[in-house]
Amino acid sequence: MDTNDKTVQIYTERRIALETLKNRKSHKYLIEKIRRKVIGLERKNWKIEFNWIKAQARHQGNELADKLAKEVATNSDIKVSYERIPKSAVKSELSENSETKWQIEWDRTTKGVTTKLYFPKVVD
Repeated sequence: MDTNDKTVQIYTERRIALETLKNRKSHKYLIEKIRRKVIGLERKNWKIEFNWIKAQARHQGNELADKLAKEVATNSDIKVSYERIPKSAVKSELSENSETKWQIEWDRTTKGVTTKLYFPKVVD
């Protein structure tokens, strides 16, 4: 089958996304997922082209993509398709939860009264 019959052009206003896709040292989860999809399609004789377009250039397809993205962001009935959470967010939440629990224990205990005078909050 001729590859011209199966050509996909993907446009983005995110130049950094295109640079990250080209950088073989980058192994971020979504980048790797995109690369695997592209490889799979290329094995089926698809030609995938990534292109950059200027943001706010009033490109018809970009305008439609922005509109759809806004609809999805405000629609709570749409199924979640990306559930991975960055490590930094998990670490931050765990730290916050730990500090909260520690503070509750700190407030309840009758020991360390002198230390509590200097450090009433565990975060200090």
